[in-house]
Amino acid sequence: MRKPVFDIGDTLLPSHDKINEVLHELVPEAPEMDINEYNVYVPEEMNSFLAENDLRGDGEKITSTYLEWKSDYLRENMLPRLKQINQEFGPVGFISDNSLAAKKFYQENFEDAGLRYRGFIVSEELGIRKPDPRIFQAFLDKREETGSNFAYFGNYVERDSGAEQARMKFVWVKQFHTFGSDDWKPSIEKITEDNVRKALEQVSQG
Repeated sequence: MRKPVFDIGDTLLPSHDKINEVLHELVPEAPEMDINEYNVYVPEEMNSFLAENDLRGDGEKITSTYLEWKSDYLRENMLPRLKQINQEFGPVGFISDNSLAAKKFYQENFEDAGLRYRGFIVSEELGIRKPDPRIFQAFLDKREETGSNFAYFGNYVERDSGAEQARMKFVWVKQFHTFGSDDWKPSIEKITEDNVRKALEQVSQG
């Protein structure tokens, strides 16, 4: 049976929608923000967004409000599921197009919740982004295993399916903001222990 590895962000929780919801609650006149262009974990980047759009607001408040919600959501919704998945399949891992600030945030929340994991790679520490197979290979090197031992769960078909170039199998997670085609198989509608098990059984047969 392959072992599960997860993307973070919209694979685990509705981050895309929530970032802009928080922004508009605090700065009602703000336009939609491209979350791939501005790092919500860094208040200075939120202030840059506000300045570039000639808006008044507090980047620190935007960041702290969003991250407080995110910690609560992880603790109440996703971390219990990941712990269940760990019990059946062993420590999960994480690979993401994200920043070191995001990695630190997640690691602190994982530690507080007692979630065991092995391997956590973000693009900023490598200077490469998915679908470049080297980001997946960096994870495999850390785990000292081959890609054929893993399945990667993510919400962005074009980027996340790059895992298959590293011999992982890709499973499309459709529970929140997604990028891709409904033609992609396998997919799951929600990260639960049962859904992950079924997906792993499916990809492990190939």
